[in-house]
Amino acid sequence: MTPFYLLLAVATLIIVAMLVSVLRGRGTRLRGEPFERRPLLSADELRCYQMISEAAGDAYRVCPKVAALSLLRPLPRMGRDQRRLAQGLLAEGWADLLICAASDLHPLAVVRLLPAKSGRAQRRMAVRLRAAFAAAGMPVIELTVGDLPSAERLRGLVAEAIAMADVRLVALAEPASGEDEDALLSDLAAAMRDPDGRVSR
Repeated sequence: MTPFYLLLAVATLIIVAMLVSVLRGRGTRLRGEPFERRPLLSADELRCYQMISEAAGDAYRVCPKVAALSLLRPLPRMGRDQRRLAQGLLAEGWADLLICAASDLHPLAVVRLLPAKSGRAQRRMAVRLRAAFAAAGMPVIELTVGDLPSAERLRGLVAEAIAMADVRLVALAEPASGEDEDALLSDLAAAMRDPDGRVSR
């Protein structure tokens, strides 16, 4: 009789495990449609969008909240480790505002809207994204939300960025960012510079 009870115990354990798995699956499923629409831009972001659009003029279009993965891709010659680093950065990043040519929507420059105060992780992300966009020939305008420059100054910044579009640069990390950030930025910038290895400063 011992083998019978042993088989019964094993079968019971299997059934219990299956029931637990089913119950866990039910607990993680969405019920109904638990979503609601949210504004694309906050009040401050909308104000920035309007000011940048006016500064850019009719020859350009401004697109809000564009994922970095839609704008950048690692170069084919990158090594596996560098590619993984670059893809991880792009997956988390975005352009708050993207300035494009009105004729064909060719991306020209990026506007990043920064909070008045940010943590170390946010600062590191901003530095890395600035380096990535600059390495691909897309100048970055960084504006502090709540402390925007005058309309005249903004027109100058936009005109300067558009004039520098398609010029590949390597953005330098800020001295206060820390040695680990400098090393990561250096690796990323070196991997994403143009195929001839030239760096414009």
